[in-house]
Amino acid sequence: MRFKIERMGSDGEGIAYHKNKPVYIYYTYLGEEVEAELFINKRGAQEANLVEVIKPSPYRRDVTWPYYMKSGSVNLSHINYLEQLKYKRDVLNFLFVTNLKNETNKIKIDLTVPAISELNYRNKSYIPVVNVNNKNYMANYTRGSNQTFVVDELLTEAKIIEITAKQVLSLMDKHGFNAYNFRAKKGHILALDLRANQLGEVQLTFVLKKKVNLTNIVEEISKKYKHIVSIYENYVPDYRNSPDIYNGTLNLIGGNKYLEMEINNFKFYLTPFAFFQLNTNQAEKLYNIVIEKGSFKKDDLVLDAYSGVGTIATHISPYVKKVVAIESIKDAVNDMNYSLKVNKISNVKTITGDFVKLVSYLKEDFNKMIFNPPRVGLGEEVCNYIIKKEPKEVIYISCNPKTLVKDLKLLTKKYNINSITPFDMFPQTSQIETIVVLKLK
Repeated sequence: MRFKIERMGSDGEGIAYHKNKPVYIYYTYLGEEVEAELFINKRGAQEANLVEVIKPSPYRRDVTWPYYMKSGSVNLSHINYLEQLKYKRDVLNFLFVTNLKNETNKIKIDLTVPAISELNYRNKSYIPVVNVNNKNYMANYTRGSNQTFVVDELLTEAKIIEITAKQVLSLMDKHGFNAYNFRAKKGHILALDLRANQLGEVQLTFVLKKKVNLTNIVEEISKKYKHIVSIYENYVPDYRNSPDIYNGTLNLIGGNKYLEMEINNFKFYLTPFAFFQLNTNQAEKLYNIVIEKGSFKKDDLVLDAYSGVGTIATHISPYVKKVVAIESIKDAVNDMNYSLKVNKISNVKTITGDFVKLVSYLKEDFNKMIFNPPRVGLGEEVCNYIIKKEPKEVIYISCNPKTLVKDLKLLTKKYNINSITPFDMFPQTSQIETIVVLKLK
């Protein structure tokens, strides 16, 4: 069937219409005429698989990565980069106009802050592995499923991560450590979880479905590949999908406990479970914008919720009286405490726990609050806590525009939106980071 793309969705998909109902077509762009095969997806909506672009957008470009139309990891590479930035701002603008028109009618959304690198920017990657004819390969997830397929090249990961993965896979072949096969229930290794710093040093984690002694391969890695400075195993017997890795048993099996990262002359020491922004160069920009937008003063008492390893708390600590940093993952808090000690920062207090469960116990009168929640956003309970406590300023760093808008509907009862800054943390994808500054009415 032939379709014309009349608008764009928030997941990077083009939207056409058939019988007055929307048809979602990935890898297309606004104004294009395409040939696509219509079907009903799992959610009962009309979707279509792209067959041919009949009339391309002037912003369309060729994609040389051979796995593009199959992989779910990237979905905007067919659009030139400047148009990707415009698209992300347009998505935000549409959501604000349709949900918060009165609250934002005097606010102009900033231009999307561009990334320094369009490709190979990720400092961490969870790479599924598969075994085909007794040989191990990197894999990628098919868009919209948990099915994997073999890839030989990674598009957004730092090159050292791809190189390291191939080196480790080769040694897995040599030592007879095979990827786990769910159907046959054979093999041991589910994935390689790799993180790299700016020096090209790598922290490697073997994610295991079945226990196996990795001593031989660890010894050879340590001798042969000096850039792999830290090696862990994460045993996840009840693994179903990638979030389950945080319920695994993590053990250091070679090299250093920490991988050292550096941003703006601050050092951060990371173990595998610690959250750290995946695009190091953009993270530096992000924290500088937070400092600029926050207009911090020496008597400020600041809450940093969902703090990870304390990157934001660390960056604002020189400008304020005290920061209370709260994080639910214990390993990340341990890493934060160690990093604060190395950076000689004494005015950051750390708390381990689920922020939603802690709100009723926090007695401090914060005059500024910073939130960087996961994709589910803040939710009603946290928004009500903010409204009740009335900090003069709130900085909300969001990775999901839909939950951001939902939360702002609640917060704008007592707060004015002062600025909205879209931020491109993940080029080639439809993911949008947004910094919103709110001030008490």
